[in-house]
Amino acid sequence: MTEGYAPSDVPLYEDLAARDAAYESAERESTPFFAVERYDEGYAVTYDLLPAGKELAKPARKELNERLTRELERVVGDPDRPVTEVSKTVGESLGSVSLFEREATARSVAALLSRTVLDESNWVDATGPEPATGADFRQN
Repeated sequence: MTEGYAPSDVPLYEDLAARDAAYESAERESTPFFAVERYDEGYAVTYDLLPAGKELAKPARKELNERLTRELERVVGDPDRPVTEVSKTVGESLGSVSLFEREATARSVAALLSRTVLDESNWVDATGPEPATGADFRQN
């Protein structure tokens, strides 16, 4: 079981090359990919459990979706935490939340997500076809 990240400890990738290198490292080490990613338009939070061969159990995914919905309602309602346009995808193995205007807001949301996503007690073995070697199924 993990405590998740503190906001200041969430990995941040400033460009696609850094993100891709981190993703390749996760695949080599069979560990989850979890990060805040910087884009021209703002910041996104991304998780992918497939490099670890895992996915979220259905109850954990439901809890994550509910927790994230409540947090995003707080963020959108707070004039001190501006957002461009917030969208979320909460899948069993892959999820993202974007776009935040401020790095600090993205890190705060990422820290909240990490407590559920990175908690191994919430994982089950991934189902479905294995990705082909070198395949890239990220949707970023």
